[in-house]
Amino acid sequence: MCAIFGLVNYRHFLSKKQLKTLVNRLAVASEVRGTDASGIAYVRNEKLVVYKRPLPAHKIHFSVPSDTTIVTGHTRFTTQGSAEFNFNNHPFMGTTEDGTFALCHNGILYNDKELAKTEGLPETPIQTDSYMAVQMIEKQGTLDFDSIRIMSEKVMGSFMFTILGSDNTLYLVKGDNPICLLHFKELGLYVYSSTPSIMNTVLADSFLEKYEFEEIKVKEGDILRIDKDGILEKSRFTPQYDYDYGYFPCGFGYRTSAIPPDEMDNPFDISYEDLDLLYEMGYCDEDIEVLTNDRELLQYCIEEARLMIYGYE
Repeated sequence: MCAIFGLVNYRHFLSKKQLKTLVNRLAVASEVRGTDASGIAYVRNEKLVVYKRPLPAHKIHFSVPSDTTIVTGHTRFTTQGSAEFNFNNHPFMGTTEDGTFALCHNGILYNDKELAKTEGLPETPIQTDSYMAVQMIEKQGTLDFDSIRIMSEKVMGSFMFTILGSDNTLYLVKGDNPICLLHFKELGLYVYSSTPSIMNTVLADSFLEKYEFEEIKVKEGDILRIDKDGILEKSRFTPQYDYDYGYFPCGFGYRTSAIPPDEMDNPFDISYEDLDLLYEMGYCDEDIEVLTNDRELLQYCIEEARLMIYGYE
């Protein structure tokens, strides 16, 4: 239960104050999905900058240069790899022949250890499963549609990736976890967050509220690329599923559509319908167990899932 957020300020219409305000509104609103760590990445003087801390976003107060074009960020709910060690937190840095990149991930990958062996990847002190996606791209040697497609078709689990290259190009990679992407054409601005409810919080009573926007629909299997001039291109990958399991292995409760809701094990004090909704949104068993200890937050997440999947709360 993490969140990703960011923007593409391709016309540089925003003032420095507006830019800073928007980045922090996105980060703080995203805390609803994780407070263990927060981080952002952006390009400054043609070099990638990553700033992250094992703190909730409201305690950090992010700042970026006034000429920043793209910001990608993450708020973390820890499932693997202690947030106290900052190298386990997002965004993660990677290197290819054409430059560096920063990757954020919402979800859980369960075949990271298997891939490390089969792909012959180097050992690393980073314990977070998400880092496997970085290593898979690094193995291809470039950051482009093809290398991202190969990575996305080899990792198994639940995911939504954002990847920022040092050439100021942003990739959005849609697995089965949600994303809300808006385009404010008048401003020359894209803004994204993990869910519509987070986005609504960001927009409410903000300077963006008076501007019209278009919602960019992103489907599972889409790879979107937005460059520094705001040009959006799209490619596809083939999502991989493991239908041998009602739940994916390793104790992470992501459900595939092979098992009907009324046949699932349900160790939680919620209805099968609500449990199914949470799985569809990418929550795992550990996430749901934590949520059951905070009934108000649990209800918020269920209502968010209904809105996202069915269009009503």
